[in-house]
Amino acid sequence: MYLTALCKNKERGFVLPTKIWMIMKLSFVLMLACTLHVCAAVNAQTVTLHGKNISLEKAFSDIRKQTGINFFYTAEDLDRAGKVDADINNLQLKDALSLLLRDKALTFSIVDGVVIIKKKEAVKAPETALPPGDITGKVTNEKGEPIPGATVMVLGTKNGTLTNSSGVFTLRTGSQDVTLMVTAIGFKRQAVKVKGDNALQVVLEQEATKLDDVVISTGLFNRRKESFTGAVATFSSEQLKTVSNQNVLKSLAILDPSFQIVENLSAGSNPNQMPDIQMRGQTGFPDLKGDYTTNPNLPLFILDGFQTTLEKVNDLNMNLVQSITLLKDASAKAIYGSKAGNGVVVIETKPPTAGKLRVSYNGSMDITAPDLSSYKLTNSMQKIDAEVLSGKYTSADPAIQAGLLRDYSTNLQAALEGVNTYWLSQPLRNGIGQRHAVTLDGGDDALRYSVSLNYNNVAGVMKGSDRNTVSGIINLIYRKRNFQFRNSLTIDRNRSDNSPYGSFSRVAMLNPYWRMTDDNGNYIKTFNNGAVGNPLYDATLNSKDFTTYTNIIENFYTDWDVARNLRITARVGIQTQKNDLEQFTPANHSSYANVLPGTDAYLDRGEYSIRNGKMSSLNADLLANYSFRLNKHHFFLNGAYSVTQDVTAANGMTMVGFPNDKMNDISFGYRYKPGTKALGTENTSRSIALTSALNYSYDDRLLLDLSYRGNASSQFGADSRWGLFWSAGAGWNLHREKFMQQFRFINVLKLRGSVGTTGTQNFNSYQSLATYNYITDRTYNGDMGLDLAALPNPHLQWQQVQDNNIGADITLFDRLSLRFDYYIRDTKNLLSDMIVAPSAGFDTYKENIGESRNKGYQLGASFRVYSRSETRTAVNVFVNVAQNTNRIRKVSNSLVQLNKEADEDKGEVSTGNSDSRKPATRFEPGQSMTAIWVVPSLGIDPANGKEIFMKKDGSLTYVWSAADYIVGGDSNPKYQGTFGVNVQHSGLSANFAFSFRAGGQQYNSTLVNRVENADFNYNVDIRALEQRWKQPGDRTLFKDIADRTDTRPSSRFVQDLHELLFSSVSLGYDFSRANWLRAANINRVYLALNMNDLARISSVKTERGLDYPFARTISTSLQITF
Repeated sequence: MYLTALCKNKERGFVLPTKIWMIMKLSFVLMLACTLHVCAAVNAQTVTLHGKNISLEKAFSDIRKQTGINFFYTAEDLDRAGKVDADINNLQLKDALSLLLRDKALTFSIVDGVVIIKKKEAVKAPETALPPGDITGKVTNEKGEPIPGATVMVLGTKNGTLTNSSGVFTLRTGSQDVTLMVTAIGFKRQAVKVKGDNALQVVLEQEATKLDDVVISTGLFNRRKESFTGAVATFSSEQLKTVSNQNVLKSLAILDPSFQIVENLSAGSNPNQMPDIQMRGQTGFPDLKGDYTTNPNLPLFILDGFQTTLEKVNDLNMNLVQSITLLKDASAKAIYGSKAGNGVVVIETKPPTAGKLRVSYNGSMDITAPDLSSYKLTNSMQKIDAEVLSGKYTSADPAIQAGLLRDYSTNLQAALEGVNTYWLSQPLRNGIGQRHAVTLDGGDDALRYSVSLNYNNVAGVMKGSDRNTVSGIINLIYRKRNFQFRNSLTIDRNRSDNSPYGSFSRVAMLNPYWRMTDDNGNYIKTFNNGAVGNPLYDATLNSKDFTTYTNIIENFYTDWDVARNLRITARVGIQTQKNDLEQFTPANHSSYANVLPGTDAYLDRGEYSIRNGKMSSLNADLLANYSFRLNKHHFFLNGAYSVTQDVTAANGMTMVGFPNDKMNDISFGYRYKPGTKALGTENTSRSIALTSALNYSYDDRLLLDLSYRGNASSQFGADSRWGLFWSAGAGWNLHREKFMQQFRFINVLKLRGSVGTTGTQNFNSYQSLATYNYITDRTYNGDMGLDLAALPNPHLQWQQVQDNNIGADITLFDRLSLRFDYYIRDTKNLLSDMIVAPSAGFDTYKENIGESRNKGYQLGASFRVYSRSETRTAVNVFVNVAQNTNRIRKVSNSLVQLNKEADEDKGEVSTGNSDSRKPATRFEPGQSMTAIWVVPSLGIDPANGKEIFMKKDGSLTYVWSAADYIVGGDSNPKYQGTFGVNVQHSGLSANFAFSFRAGGQQYNSTLVNRVENADFNYNVDIRALEQRWKQPGDRTLFKDIADRTDTRPSSRFVQDLHELLFSSVSLGYDFSRANWLRAANINRVYLALNMNDLARISSVKTERGLDYPFARTISTSLQITF
């Protein structure tokens, strides 16, 4: 008789000294007693189960996943009983089991929280007894956690046993030379040859199918994966940590190419710079960010069912995350209506685990090294040569010429004396950060708890640049009959310090022939007669530049199983956050070096700024779900009523007049900064929403998803408060059709499509209202007056996004998985400023203008190259490719006016104006929002070193004109993606991931600013010396080295961009099978090494990290579970 047990994994407890253990137990009991009364029974567990012609083994497995209840049964009994049809909705466990076994020759009993399945008739005793001989051993999973209830059988006999709660078994056999077959639900079976060894260690490999593959969490409702038609991607905690253990955003960018972190060439690896995120392209026009309170293309982040901020997600401890799901198309995200236009990121954290008290520790050390490979600057002698050729020391005025020659002599002498300062290294360091997390969890079926304390220190590569976050989390889950209560309290405290050296560009500009210190070893304060400050000197001052925030999140959930198929959930989320900023620059800072005594400016030296902000949000949802089955028709109905209020307030001031760096408090200030005063802002927005959703399947073959949401918000016009959003999705599980059964190599073949609308809502709270400002600097007839600050627009309506998506999910040979999506996304009613006549008293007011379209595809493939469970060996490869294009379809007269103003700015003659050098964003119907607008160039005239332009009529000229603009390229790549390989053998694992992009262009600003328009008063790129035109006949890419006029946007600097990035390497070893773990009473030890951003191969050579350098990161981590 084959015995099988199905039970939840339990881990061995951490053994503490008796006295300490008693104190801990007493303290914890008292804490819980003040919170909840523990009284619940196993029978109060509720079960929902649907399936046609399923085995009892699978039914019991699904029940175990929902309730955590353990099962014991014999495989033979279940095989004889045959399969069942299940249509169970929110039944108590006892009733659900009775319904499943109502026409079977089986019965059940529940003993000490374990369900025992047995035949109704008595089991006969074995006819013969085997000779004596004992074999003992332990069965664990790959993490070293014991597997209770695993079946251990002597192969070829009916002699078997079950492992106990610690995974240990003892089996009497007739010989010490036998083969055992070890099985457990959820794990691959394994044959073990004993050969006289009576102390076995058996490690079972988990099956590929997990609970995450069955249910998709959308943050509002759960969806069955089998019948869901939406375009989603779900990643487990292990998948996220495999590619990067820095933060979840970086991991998602590697795992899914539709989730893009837009590269910021200025901010580099600055830990205090929030990333710019896009999913499936951008919905808002670029360069109109001022109309939004946040990035207009930022997706919606949902954490445990409630909306959260990008900053919270960026600082989230990855060890707390259970899974992340990306909702991409209308069928998946329309339930969030007005907020979902840019996509939705749903994050689920780990719930408490029932069982004995378990202590887990996760720690890591992160080493971050600066990457300066893109910087190619001149040395001292090269810089002198470049200055001479550029005419820096030449003047027609004899008096000026004499001074220039003295400067030349001084600089040349320093260079000849060997002064060759490498400034770039001075403000940099190898940052060493650390992360620690300690979690205690446990409980029983009635009450589960977890307490977690986390510390995360991110050390930037610039000295003094750090980001520190401390967080504490308490989770409680309490079950009482048909009610379940959940409460989660999270408190975060963050401090972010910016480097006292300021922008890295201040260091990169310093000339190599300047000395850092004087003869006494003190840092020199300024160079070039006070015109250039020394950031090394400024870093020694008692300055300030930091921000802090304290974030508190309180979430409470109540689940009520009203009836058999009806569940109602009420939840409330409250979040508050307090932000503070302080910046202090004392009077002895180098920026005040040339301020003369006796002037007002002299008294104003030193500046102190403070900003204080508060944010609070209240979210309340009332959710209901009802499901039923009529023959082959399966219905899931969901409804929600949601109320939201968001309040933000901020105030601040800037004071001047701080003569000493010890006076580092704003109360020491002399006066407000001229032209400023204390200011404050406040925004309050409220919204309500009604949501309904239907999921229907016919025999799990034909699928339908419908959703409808109505949103009303105070942000929009009085006549357009409500926005209506909907979606419709259809699918076909072809692999379930009878005519497909002949193709046995096809495991999954699912076709799906969806269409629907969503919206975006990152706007100012009062943009549709008439707002007024008090006139505080004068009176009228003895009283204060009001100024009309903004025109009302009662017709201002929601910005809408329509998504169209078709896709397919395919699995072949149980080895190859394919996923394909093609989409078209149209954005309408784009919101921006509308230009009005000056007679109205205003230049602009808020209006819906413009339309845009994104379209593209995504293809993902994974292939299991090799797998062998006996040695726990597996090799898997993956590749993901995505393409997205965007087009402007309609623009208003306001955008046409913006084009005209941009052209006029570029056409003005100027020197040293960096804005005039950059390509302007233009809004032209039919063109891409990321198009690079330039004037066509034929290159540099070898005769005189001037640039030759081509006009629209084909004629040539030396004069740049905005009238000749063309689209020289598109910064949006044609293809981008990731690929990699995962290898595992025994306890060792290795993962390699690469990213690529191709087919786009980039405007090389380094060539423009550091070569072509190089300011030879400061250090320059070596190409400014070696590749500029110097004499007639030179054939070069760059104009005359002595030409100091600004270069306007030119096609010369548009370059094809092809990049390959070695994104991450992860190496790990699991000590689950080590004998010393049991001796130390440790369940699991796991060591890992992660390396990120290891190498980059790019067709465009540009300086990266202008304000803050890029970096490479190496991290070592340790996980221990007691």
